[in-house]
Amino acid sequence: MKILICFRMGEVYCEQIRNAAQDHQVVVATTMDDAIREIPDTDVIFDLCPPKVFAHAKQLKWFQSSSAGQDNVLFPELIESDVIVTNAAGVYASHAAEHDFALLLGLTRGIHQFVENRRTRSWQNRPPIVEIGGWTLGIIGMGGFGMEMAKRGKGFGLRVIAVDAYRSDPPECVDALWNMDRFDDLLCESDIVMIACPLTSETHHLLDSRKLELMKPTAFLINVARGKIIDETALIETLKERKIAGAGLDVFEIEPLPSDNPLWELDNVILTPHVAGRSQHRPGRTVDLFCDNIRRYLSCQPLRNVVNKRKGF
Repeated sequence: MKILICFRMGEVYCEQIRNAAQDHQVVVATTMDDAIREIPDTDVIFDLCPPKVFAHAKQLKWFQSSSAGQDNVLFPELIESDVIVTNAAGVYASHAAEHDFALLLGLTRGIHQFVENRRTRSWQNRPPIVEIGGWTLGIIGMGGFGMEMAKRGKGFGLRVIAVDAYRSDPPECVDALWNMDRFDDLLCESDIVMIACPLTSETHHLLDSRKLELMKPTAFLINVARGKIIDETALIETLKERKIAGAGLDVFEIEPLPSDNPLWELDNVILTPHVAGRSQHRPGRTVDLFCDNIRRYLSCQPLRNVVNKRKGF
């Protein structure tokens, strides 16, 4: 068996993968040309598998993606193939959830305004500050991301409700878990809405102008999942008209966010440049997952995080 790491990775992690692979061959491709040259006799590929590389695969059986979301990973040829795809779902959940609450608390405590005050050395410009304890947190999606959001929500004394298209058993940290037919109810009841679902054809613009109208004028919307889950044009109008209290956004419909996008100018928004998935622990956790799956693969056990390529997650 040949394992291809595509692309550059620290030697410590490469050695960890070699140990998990036992006597099997492990090759590192640091460029696209390297990957194309090595892929024909590769059985397993880790990290990335772009279409240019996949086009030269002749015996590929399994692709371990280093990404949790698969909307930018899956392409028609890969979907139609017999190649097993596994993702990194759950690996980034803890630090993505931390980022959710960083954005939320930044908004509710007026941190973005105080940062601006520092530039102008202003002491008296004090925005409204609100306490979130006792509020209702509504989470869209109860997978790994949603679970970590719910746990942290409970730590802040929030009532936690959620909707999910596939899960029906509420975990201990969730007060109520509903089917998607109660999505409107979640939006009406929530003081905070956090998005934790994958981007698929079903969730594209899941939050459109009608859904945004259902939110409380005092509610906050937080998104570190995928930008296209929200109709950004509708959100901009909602924020401009103060129909919700504010939004914390790490992801956008177009990235990098264009300099002329109105979101840059809104004072009820905190923006970060798609960094919620970053952590000093991310590389190690991803490699740990891959190594566990290698051992499972070699011993013919079920792999973790197998992706339904048709559904997209």
